[in-house]
Amino acid sequence: MMATMRDVARHAGVAPSTVSYMLSGDKPVAAATRERIEQAMDALGYRPNAIARSLASRRTRILALHLPEFDVSAGETVFEIVRGAYDRAAERGYLLTVWPIAAERAPQELSELVGRGHADAVLLVEVELDDPRVDSLHASGIPFLSVGRTRENAQLHFVDIDFEATIDQALEALTTTGHRDVMLLGRSRAMETAGYGPAVRSHEDFARLAVRRGLGHREHALDPTPQAGRDLARTVFAGADRPGADGTGGRPDAVVAMNDLAVVGFVNELQVMGFELPRDLSILSVVSNRRTASLTAPSLTAWQAPGEEMGRRAVDALLDQLADPHAPPTQVLVACTRYDGDSLGDRRAAA
Repeated sequence: MMATMRDVARHAGVAPSTVSYMLSGDKPVAAATRERIEQAMDALGYRPNAIARSLASRRTRILALHLPEFDVSAGETVFEIVRGAYDRAAERGYLLTVWPIAAERAPQELSELVGRGHADAVLLVEVELDDPRVDSLHASGIPFLSVGRTRENAQLHFVDIDFEATIDQALEALTTTGHRDVMLLGRSRAMETAGYGPAVRSHEDFARLAVRRGLGHREHALDPTPQAGRDLARTVFAGADRPGADGTGGRPDAVVAMNDLAVVGFVNELQVMGFELPRDLSILSVVSNRRTASLTAPSLTAWQAPGEEMGRRAVDALLDQLADPHAPPTQVLVACTRYDGDSLGDRRAAA
């Protein structure tokens, strides 16, 4: 016999109405209570029927996730966000649909999507600093949450990566091991020109934090391809263009990379050129993932982007917003997780 909502309530030690509130998002439920209910659902094999529940309410029980079209390839973190959001929506009794609407049509079509009753709320990913989708959804009064931040976000519900803390942790790791001159292998110029939040924020944070730590620094914006990384290795380390931030013309002793495909080509080309890592150069990868970090030899010390966690937390925050539209904006910064590889050397002995 299939478990019922009453069975879940009994197992969790709560009222059936509390289970209903958690699944519907009609009222906020305390995190500890929600966890007990989820454990009871898992133990009993209970899965809410989103379609049946939507018929009993005025809601569609559908969340629309908008993935815009960029002139750049979507990274793995985006797909992890979608996966985490989809799984969490299902656990909460909702269906998540992905709407790949062209950027220029997105503001109008997203408003019509909810206005015509096809979805209850919207999740935005790949957010620009000045994102027209945000202004349009604000103006229409449609519930939405942004996975990423705009330039002005005081009234914005968002979940985002803590880029500043992540980059600072990487620079701290380099500073404490005696490194003095760091190069950023960053996102593409096209992303920066488009105002893509992670690309702009990472470059700004890197420069500011490097100065604060007294590090020489320089930055390179690269297309997300291994060939772009190979070309940069030849440019910087074969003497074609090696200006140091301090004007000495020296080469960096460390790299912070935020471009997974380019850093693979960069590492491979350095080895072809005869460099030994990390003896000759330390390389750290930030807002990355362990799988990509393991593609090089040596494997890279990396800070993994919390994609799935962001997706799950975004859905929870969006459903909380549906339950209480007048609550203050939910604004969450999620930390990256460090995984040690073999690409961080120690310059203190040499100094």
